[in-house]
Amino acid sequence: MEVFWQPVEDMMEEVEVVAEKQQQQVVAEEQEEKLQEQGQEEPGPSPKSASLEALEVLQLQLEPVNAECSRQLFRLKVTTLRRRKPYLEHRSTIIQSIPGFWVKVFVNHPRMSAMISTQDKEMLSYMTNLKVEELTYPSDYRKIMLFFRKNPYFQNEVVVKEYLIEVTGYRASHLAPIQWHRRFEKEVYSLRHNNSGLNFFNWFSDHTCVGSSRIAEIIGEDLWPDPLRYYLREKGPTGTGHREDRWVRSPGAGR
Repeated sequence: MEVFWQPVEDMMEEVEVVAEKQQQQVVAEEQEEKLQEQGQEEPGPSPKSASLEALEVLQLQLEPVNAECSRQLFRLKVTTLRRRKPYLEHRSTIIQSIPGFWVKVFVNHPRMSAMISTQDKEMLSYMTNLKVEELTYPSDYRKIMLFFRKNPYFQNEVVVKEYLIEVTGYRASHLAPIQWHRRFEKEVYSLRHNNSGLNFFNWFSDHTCVGSSRIAEIIGEDLWPDPLRYYLREKGPTGTGHREDRWVRSPGAGR
């Protein structure tokens, strides 16, 4: 499933109108169906009790209230996203002036660090920015974008991953393919097939591996809201969290 994104401001009024019309239509159709069902019911020896009829009437009265609550919740989410945007943009500008900010944030996160190897850290040293966009209509989505400066590993300036937010958590929706430099393609193949478990590299290169949504959740729900918390966090004891994998260190990595 691919999701097409546009700025929140551009779609705000249109989405609110469409959502409200659709909800009103759904409520009207449900009420009409129930009235038709009541009219088609064959008379039986035991008519409905007064309590059951009262309950049905009350449920019909409750449905437009629920629809209005849904509309109000949607408007609140949209308003919150709009208010946060200038602060997040300013934060992004400041972060990009701090060398190695995001690699330190990723490595210092207690759960993420256990899934980051030496070669992952080297690739992340070229990361310049992170953005997580939220879309609340027609469903909750997260669009994770990792920005990189020129590096010896891949050609992408930005790596995009999209997720549908469900009751059970994040579900992968779309991944922009990584354009690996030719001299690293064999190593990429070897790394992915020699270690098929959950780790940052497998998630980065292909988010279909089992459990990969955990990494997306950490980024979207933990690192993105407050990265400074992990940038300032002290590292744990030596020997915890980092896996050592064989990787050819390229000249200039991390500079």
